[in-house]
Amino acid sequence: MIKFRSARKHTALLGRKGENAGCKLLTAAGMTILARNWKCRAGELDIVALDENEVVFVEVKTLREKPGYTPADNLSARQRRRNFNAAGVYLKSQDIFGHPARFDLIEVVYGRFFIRRITHRRNYLPPLPPREL
Repeated sequence: MIKFRSARKHTALLGRKGENAGCKLLTAAGMTILARNWKCRAGELDIVALDENEVVFVEVKTLREKPGYTPADNLSARQRRRNFNAAGVYLKSQDIFGHPARFDLIEVVYGRFFIRRITHRRNYLPPLPPREL
């Protein structure tokens, strides 16, 4: 029998490993990591990166390999809304609201001992509206 506490700890560890892999992928693509696990009342942003002149809010979904199932299947409409709202708070808190921004998704699939697949999807959410003048 698996204890709930150890199962949660295992899931958190797997998520952290996925975020680490996501950061490596983004930095290899030339992006600069600005923040990780940034939290506010509106929600949490897994990774905030800078891609040239664009702020990128990256949601990382990590799973063990399951046939016919992708990590993106765990991304609910509620979580998308929370990411969108948290991104607005982040931009305001950094005094860069109105700066070009996008939402990316990184899916990490682990096999038994190593990453089987890592996918970077750009613009999984619509862009933030520009600031009104």
